[in-house]
Amino acid sequence: MTHALVTGGAGFIGSHLVDSLLADGWRVTVFDNFDPFYDPAIKERNVAPHATHPGYALIRGDLRDAAAVRRLGDATYDVVVHLGARAGARPSIADPVG
Repeated sequence: MTHALVTGGAGFIGSHLVDSLLADGWRVTVFDNFDPFYDPAIKERNVAPHATHPGYALIRGDLRDAAAVRRLGDATYDVVVHLGARAGARPSIADPVG
C-alpha cells in the first residue's frame, strides 16, 4: 500500500487531499498542529471522517518542534505533501517564525 505524509492535513485543502488519497487506497499520515488562527473545531470536523479509516493516522504537532517531528518515527513515505504553514499572509509577514 502506498503511504503519504500530509503536513497541514487537517486544513481545508489538506483534508480534501486526504479524502482523495484514502479513497484511492493510500495509507495516509497527517501531521498538523491545529493552529488556532482558524477555529480548531473546524479542523476537528475535517479529520473526523478519517478517524476510523484503517489506513489513516493523525499526529498532532508543530513542524518547528523537533520532538513533535520525531513522533513521525521511522516510517517510510512514498510521497510527502507539505501543506503545513502559518495561516494568513499578514501574520506570516509580521512574524514569520511565529
